[in-house]
Amino acid sequence: MLKNYIKIALRNLKKRKAFSIINILSLALGLTGGIFMLVYALDEFSYDNFHENGDRIYRVNTVFVDAKSGNESYNSTNGWPVGKILESDFPEVENVIYTITWPKLDIKTEEETLSPRMAYVTESFFDVFSFEQMKGSPSAALSQPYQAVITESMESLIFKGQDGLGKEFFLADSIAVKVGAVVKDAPENSHIQFEVLLSQSTFERLIGMEDYMAGWGNINMTNYLMLREGTDAEAFKDKAKSVYMDHVGDMMRSWGAEAFLKFEPMKDIYLRSEAGNPLGTLGSIDRVYMVLGICLFTILLACINFINLSTARSVDRFKEVGLRKVVGSTRMALITQFMTEAFVLTLFGLLIAVFLASMMMPVFNELVNKTYQLNSLLKPEIILGILALLILISLFAGYYPSLHLSGLQPVKILKGKFNPGGTGPNLRKALVVFQFFISVSLALGTLVVLNQLDFMQQKELGFAKDEILVINASKLEKSRIESLKYELGNISGIQSVTYSNGIPGRPGWIGQIAYPDGREAENPVSVEYLAVDEDYLSTLNLDLVAGRFFDPERETDRTEGLVLNERAVRQFGWDSPEEALGQKIVSPSTTPQGTVIGVVRDYHQLGLQQSIHGIAMDWAPDYSYWLSLRFEPSQTTAILETLNQKWINDFTGMDFKYFFLNEDFERLYQAELRMAKMFRLFAGLTLLISLIGLLGLVSFMIESRSKEMSIRKVLGAGVHQIVYTLSREFMLLVMIASVLAAPVAWYFGKEWLQNFAYRTPIALGNFLTVILMALLVTLSVVGFQALKAAYRNTVNGLRSE
Repeated sequence: MLKNYIKIALRNLKKRKAFSIINILSLALGLTGGIFMLVYALDEFSYDNFHENGDRIYRVNTVFVDAKSGNESYNSTNGWPVGKILESDFPEVENVIYTITWPKLDIKTEEETLSPRMAYVTESFFDVFSFEQMKGSPSAALSQPYQAVITESMESLIFKGQDGLGKEFFLADSIAVKVGAVVKDAPENSHIQFEVLLSQSTFERLIGMEDYMAGWGNINMTNYLMLREGTDAEAFKDKAKSVYMDHVGDMMRSWGAEAFLKFEPMKDIYLRSEAGNPLGTLGSIDRVYMVLGICLFTILLACINFINLSTARSVDRFKEVGLRKVVGSTRMALITQFMTEAFVLTLFGLLIAVFLASMMMPVFNELVNKTYQLNSLLKPEIILGILALLILISLFAGYYPSLHLSGLQPVKILKGKFNPGGTGPNLRKALVVFQFFISVSLALGTLVVLNQLDFMQQKELGFAKDEILVINASKLEKSRIESLKYELGNISGIQSVTYSNGIPGRPGWIGQIAYPDGREAENPVSVEYLAVDEDYLSTLNLDLVAGRFFDPERETDRTEGLVLNERAVRQFGWDSPEEALGQKIVSPSTTPQGTVIGVVRDYHQLGLQQSIHGIAMDWAPDYSYWLSLRFEPSQTTAILETLNQKWINDFTGMDFKYFFLNEDFERLYQAELRMAKMFRLFAGLTLLISLIGLLGLVSFMIESRSKEMSIRKVLGAGVHQIVYTLSREFMLLVMIASVLAAPVAWYFGKEWLQNFAYRTPIALGNFLTVILMALLVTLSVVGFQALKAAYRNTVNGLRSE
């Protein structure tokens, strides 16, 4: 019986070629979105699911609460004593892991210098996390100083395919480290990514640290803990959250804040963390929901096309249904037949969708910042998901048309008394409105994103970012950086050189606590500490509004001088830049500390997503590692060649790595750029699906009203009247959809713009432009078909009469 249903389905599809092609094409586009949805969602939600004890593992975060504003700031790191106290004072804790990623050291081989993902961890790391082991004992290796666990890929790079177990490699040219174990590469769906793990005792030897309990102010250690089985996690969180305030509450209050612990489930870190991830990358649950929502809409619109065209074409099948019922066909048999046709159409659409998905995979990777390959579609869970999509879409798209057609009354049909009206036309109109509501909403949302991007890229930032080349000199000895600065300054085409520990887009030390001298209890301030030299102002073209910048000839400038921005002046409680001059600032960490000698105009250090914050600059070459060079753009190629040759000659084995400041600053807007591309793509895709469906409906409507149009022409109707008659209904539907979409897009656009401290207003004129464009596109599609009908031979339309 099923074989017979399939034969009939194929015969009907062949008979109605235009209907079949339109449905297959729209279903293919919808299923392409569905395939991407499956690949992306299953990957994103799979992060960290492979850990055997994953439900008991938590990351310990520090939350600072500002005493004045009540604002919270989340940190993925903690003070050094936190992990020790959790391990010793809380019996609910089975294990505590310490991890830290600095000092970061290169690996020197005979042929090259490697910069692996490196972390220092405690010996029970592999007892808590379920990374696959290969050879050696990771726990034993991590219990000894100058021993390491390396991944399979890193072993191949260091030892050129030979067995590395028990052999040595060198960090920073001279530190010998023994390979104690080799493990499989960390899975891609792990928020912890590493290539080399060194023991915590190695970290202690490198920095000369003896006592963890003395490091409450060192908020730079990442801790994980594993609770004992059966522990009430919520009760433990409440019990342990006040560790800071219980031990160093007075110190925290002197910083103008309170500090608490927040225990974040490991499986929430990748998608939901507010505290960042120093050991790998972060996803975004909002981005996942957005991608899923848009993909689901493309599937829904494709199904709507099928429903619309199937119910519109049902008039062609009235007699078929009547005859089948007369000869004994049951309603269930008819439903099965029509559902089979929907399945066959969807299957053809799926075959095209798989091809489209493979072709568009690079584009999708760029949108979601992934590296999916064609073989991603061959994973068992993806194949099962695609089969589930095939069945669900077939059911969803075919259910209503099957129900509608199988419910027709054969007596009325065969007597010619059946009225094909009823709720069908109204349903089709509602579905057309819904389709264009989604399409116009996405188009309006795209416009909001693009306008904000344009605003961010055009806004005056307060510094000169063009024609500046930046070199990371962190691998060089500190004594070499200052002499290198003057050597680079003598190269033809380089106008000025400066070094610092931060540049726009890559800040210095954020969160440093400082006070106006004598007012420690009244006004603790959190600022960014920038270590700079005397040429920082001129190289970045900052605007000095009061006092002077650093003069290295003045000893007090070098040892005590500070330069603030205007925001820091207001934070410290001074009314004007001039009042700030000569004021003293103190800090519990001694950075920043000194006397204010100058004030620069506020500039955007972190992009427009964040408000301008307080900055305190200090003349401190020892803390600096960014070399910024202002150059003559006409000599760019020659300068780069000269610099590369200098690195080859002076820094053997060290690659010359650089970037341009303007391009690097754009990196801050990558999420918004990807969102804009995604909205553009899917807005175009949903509009295309809607127009394909509209084309099918219009074609059918014109065909079904051919006699009416012929009679109108005989009675004297002109071409423009025919076009108007055929177009006005669809234009009205698109207008209704646009009117409904505008306030929805405005609301969500406004909510999205709240993520930016500096944003452009939503322009009503731009919204009207998008709506007008939607109407023009609709008019083009409908009008073209209407013109064809208007110029059709009148005799052909009346021949059967």
